[in-house]
Amino acid sequence: MPSRRIREDHKEYRDIVKGNVSDKLKNHIKSGQRLTRRGKDFVVVKVPHVELPSFRYGQPSDGSGIGNGQADVGDEVGEGPPQGQGKGQGGQPGDGGEGEGDGHEIDVGISMDAYFDMIGEELQLPNLLPKENGEMVKEKIKWNRIAKVGNNSLLHKRKTLKNAFKRLISSSEYDPEDLSNFYPIKDDKEFRSWSSVQNPDTNAVIFFVSDISASMDEEKREIVRELCWYLDNWVQRFYQETQVKYIVHDHHAQEVDQEKFYKYKSGGGTQISSAFHLVDDIVEKAFPLDEWNIYVFYLSDGENFGSDNEVCVDYLKKMQKYSNLIGITEVKAIRSWATFLPHIQSKLSSGELDPKTIVTTSLDDRSDVLKSLKKLLTPAEEEVPF
Repeated sequence: MPSRRIREDHKEYRDIVKGNVSDKLKNHIKSGQRLTRRGKDFVVVKVPHVELPSFRYGQPSDGSGIGNGQADVGDEVGEGPPQGQGKGQGGQPGDGGEGEGDGHEIDVGISMDAYFDMIGEELQLPNLLPKENGEMVKEKIKWNRIAKVGNNSLLHKRKTLKNAFKRLISSSEYDPEDLSNFYPIKDDKEFRSWSSVQNPDTNAVIFFVSDISASMDEEKREIVRELCWYLDNWVQRFYQETQVKYIVHDHHAQEVDQEKFYKYKSGGGTQISSAFHLVDDIVEKAFPLDEWNIYVFYLSDGENFGSDNEVCVDYLKKMQKYSNLIGITEVKAIRSWATFLPHIQSKLSSGELDPKTIVTTSLDDRSDVLKSLKKLLTPAEEEVPF
C-alpha cells in the first residue's frame, strides 16, 4: 500500500537525519566549533541534505540502455563523459566537481536535553552531586492510604466492589447464576486518603562573576558569554531549583541582571577581591548552607593589583568551605600583566587552597571553550584527555 511505503520512507529519512545530526554534533564538540543558533529549549545544527534513492524514468544520457543491437554481453556500448569533465556546481562544466544538489545543508533543531546528553557523553563530563547537607526537606501530599470513611468522590471503586464480592461469597445468599443481590453496602466502602511525606529537594545557586575593567575587550567578553552558557545549562540539569546570580567588577563589584552582565563595560582598574567579598556577603545573607549547593565561576583576563591577590586567597579559603565548586578561568591573558592565576595556582600546589574545590583553566579563543568546560567540571583525579 502507498501509505505503508510512505511511512517506511519517512522512517528511513528520519534515521538518516538522526545519524547525520549525531555525527555533525560529535564533530562540532571535538573541534570546539560554535553553534550558529541557540534557542531557549533547542539548538540548531546544519546537516547534509538527504535524498532517498529511487527509480526514475527517462532517456539514458551515457549510452546505456536496453536494445536489439549486435553487441555481445560485456561489450562497451557507449562512452560516458571523460573523467574530470562532469558538471560542477551550478551546472557548468568543471573539474569533476560535485553535481547539482551536493553540498546542500539543512537546519535541524535539537532539544537542549539531547544536545547536553551528547556533550556529557563526548566530553565524559561527571554528574554533579549535591552536598550531603545540601538538601532542603519539603512536605508533600501523597495519596498512598485507604480509609473507611471519606467523600464519595474519593471512593475506591475496585476495592469497594472486591469487598462486596467477598462478603457475598462468604454468605449463604451467594448464587453464581443470580447476582441481583451483588451491591456494596456501607461496610464494603473504602476511600482514597493521603499522608504527608518528607521529600528532599535539592537546590543550587550559580554565581557568574566577570571582570569588566578596561582590559576586557569585546572578544574576551564573547568568550565569557559562550563559556557561561555551557556552564549554566550543565549545572541546572542536576537540581530541582536553580538560581543564577550575576556579578561584575572593576575596582568595585556589583550585582546585575543577565543582560547587563554580558554587555556591561567599564574603564576602571581591577580589584578582584571586591567580587569575592560580594559573593560571600550574598551567600551569608540569602543562601543557608544546609539548603543550597553553591557554584562560583570567575572569569577574567587575570590582571589584578598585585597586593590584592593575597586578599583574594583569604576569601577563597573561606568560600571553599561551603562551595561545591569554584572555577577560575583566565581569558586571553597577557602573561606579563596577568598575575592572578599564577598566584592562585601556586597556592593550590602548596595545599593552601583545596584543588578538589577550586579548579583553574585558561583559554585563548572560542575553540578552547569546550576544553575549559571539561577542565572546570572534571575533578583532577577523574580527568580524561579531551
